Amino acid sequence: GLTNAPATMQQMINDILRDLLDITVLAYVDDILVFTTGSLEQHVKDVQAVFARLSTTTFKT
Repeated sequence: GLTNAPATMQQMINDILRDLLDITVLAYVDDILVFTTGSLEQHVKDVQAVFARLSTTTFKT
């Protein structure tokens, strides 16, 4: 495999989710954790925001 593939993937995820990182999202290579300190309704909105962001890219959700 490609030696730099994990670093490239991490950089792509960071670029896509940049304004959500450390606010509602933690990302590590191909793992995306969405966390919310508020209500279930807010968590659903946060997850939908991540899916919406990923759907504008070449990633499949």
